[in-house]
Amino acid sequence: MLSSNLDKERQLWERTFIKRCCCQAITEQQRDEAATLLTRLAAQFQFLPETCGLAVLLMDRVLSLVKVQAKYLQCVAVTCLYIAAKSLEEDENIPPTPDFVRKSCCGCSFSEITRMEMVILNKLNWNIRVPSAVDFLHTIHAVVVLHYPHLLSSQSDTSPSEHLTVVMRQMLRCLTWHGMLKFRPSTVALALISLELEQITPGWLRLVHVLQRMTNVGSEQLMLCREEIAGFLGQQLITMHAHRSRKSSSSAPSSKKRKVDHGNPPTEEENIYDGIKRLYSEEAINVAQEKPSLRTSCSLEMHQDSEENVTLKSQTTLLVN
Repeated sequence: MLSSNLDKERQLWERTFIKRCCCQAITEQQRDEAATLLTRLAAQFQFLPETCGLAVLLMDRVLSLVKVQAKYLQCVAVTCLYIAAKSLEEDENIPPTPDFVRKSCCGCSFSEITRMEMVILNKLNWNIRVPSAVDFLHTIHAVVVLHYPHLLSSQSDTSPSEHLTVVMRQMLRCLTWHGMLKFRPSTVALALISLELEQITPGWLRLVHVLQRMTNVGSEQLMLCREEIAGFLGQQLITMHAHRSRKSSSSAPSSKKRKVDHGNPPTEEENIYDGIKRLYSEEAINVAQEKPSLRTSCSLEMHQDSEENVTLKSQTTLLVN
């Protein structure tokens, strides 16, 4: 899985630059606000962390390809989340499009979201399965736990899933910051993992060198990314283990089957933990395990609606004046 993701990254990743369109250009702050909205909505709909990571990645790719006006940014962001959900989530966890639009409070109509979906998919050439930093974090963490299980021995009563939950929360915060756009997703994931290893083992540097060889991440880029993340997260990196200790002293979250509707929405951490539990087996960690089966492709669904294809050309004006 790691090798496959690295191959895709080498073929498809390009450094993201937000395209400007005169006075209505999207600023870096607006981009960060849109990414924060995606993390909030992903938690609200109880989507996987991988879904959130892909949604942010898709949004950034769109912003680098098209001069999106600020007034359409929220519609683009929410549509990217819906595309990511249809790519990675199970059918039962995806709300119907009208419900998704209503609950997201994005200010867009059902028809606007469906038309924007077609515009985005065509701009991306229907190539949406690009590995995100969340994918690399999950895979690299599994490799570390598989080959170096003793590293968590100092973290009393902390399972691999709980440990990954804490690190994943930091990753989702990093994705909301435009400073990460200049680094490859694999570099961001390895940089965050290295900061975590530095706190839990004195032999962290040697282990990071091994992971560097596996991921082909250069030392210069890794160090730059580490500095950026450390500066952004700041005190959170220091208090992360204290927070984990408090969580481990309480009872572990129950592993119930997720449903679309819940009486009491889970907290952000419970949602991340639940998502990780679905992909991460504590009894037998298998790095090469298959991803959840893909939902019916966006392409098939969209081509069933011929009217949407007819309006594609005119709808492009939603993105560019």
